[in-house]
Amino acid sequence: MVMVDCGTFEVPIKKYVQEKLAKKIDLLIVTHIDNDHIEGVKTMLNDPEIKVGRIIFNCYQRNAFGEKRRLNKYQMERLSNIEKEIGLIVGDIIENAEHDVDAPEAMKGLAATILGKPALKRVWDKDYTVSGNEIDMAEWGKITFLSPTMNEIDNLDKDFRHVMFDELNVDQTLGKWDKKEELYEILLRYAMLQAPVSDELREKDASGADELEERLTKAAKEPVDTDKISTANKASLAFVWEKGEHKMLFMGDANPDIVVKGLLEHYKGTAFPVLFDAIKVSHHGSHYNTTTELMRHADSAHYFFTGGLEGKRPSEEAIGRMALNAMPEGLTTRTLHFNYETTLVKELKENKALQEKYQFNVDTTKNEEEFAV
Repeated sequence: MVMVDCGTFEVPIKKYVQEKLAKKIDLLIVTHIDNDHIEGVKTMLNDPEIKVGRIIFNCYQRNAFGEKRRLNKYQMERLSNIEKEIGLIVGDIIENAEHDVDAPEAMKGLAATILGKPALKRVWDKDYTVSGNEIDMAEWGKITFLSPTMNEIDNLDKDFRHVMFDELNVDQTLGKWDKKEELYEILLRYAMLQAPVSDELREKDASGADELEERLTKAAKEPVDTDKISTANKASLAFVWEKGEHKMLFMGDANPDIVVKGLLEHYKGTAFPVLFDAIKVSHHGSHYNTTTELMRHADSAHYFFTGGLEGKRPSEEAIGRMALNAMPEGLTTRTLHFNYETTLVKELKENKALQEKYQFNVDTTKNEEEFAV
């Protein structure tokens, strides 16, 4: 069986892994380093009874580098100070989390969890996974990655190196040193703290069912500057999973521009949009991660939104581009699935007239275990 990310290892997920999957995951894909994608993974991997056959997680892949070195005393002190500064963002994570987050665990990276267990370390892929890579799943079909390209990996590495060389004054000729995977996550979080934060367009105040259509229509036409997507999210894994005529698109928090390029390459010669059995929406329905151009190339009868943040995600922009989009040939209806209800989601769910006009449904079933296609 395959697991993709896990923001929180809550009882329904734990029960499913233990009972339905018999405590065994054949392939674990972690799309990127953001806490809302790895916290549950860390909790799960600390259970010694759960076995994992293979881990794909782009962090710091050792195959690309050489000798080992240790950080000196000054560098370790500076790193300690950086960890304290990261505590600021951890505090924000805890304050805004939809579930309880343990502060010490939030400070600890997924790499440290994997490296601390020999059985997990052995099954962690040592090479970067990038666009075009494939995984043969035998009777379960094939996975093809659409994002990231090595360019996004390089940009992520630049953020890391900036902190490593400028903040810690590490010799730039240094190729590899002890616990670099752990340092990589810590320092990237620090780099994210230093980066300017772009304000996402917020939901407008709900002011009546009759105005929702107007708001969504206007929001769908808002221009999107995908350059504002964070470096970490641009480096997110995104992939298609295909078996026979069935296919699903998993977006992680990926940049839609990169995914479109991947779709054009993978489905070369195919009529667009490609119709998927299901699409996991990028970045919880952020304004920046679902574009009109993406909708021209990928569509589905089922969109899955995971998590969310009141007033920001899912956004009116993303929902407008999906729900109000003209139906392509081969598609008669869309269902938007949410496991977290914001004010906007509740308003959308209650507006039956809008749903009927644009032929979409809203499902807010929480912790649904199975979805049949």
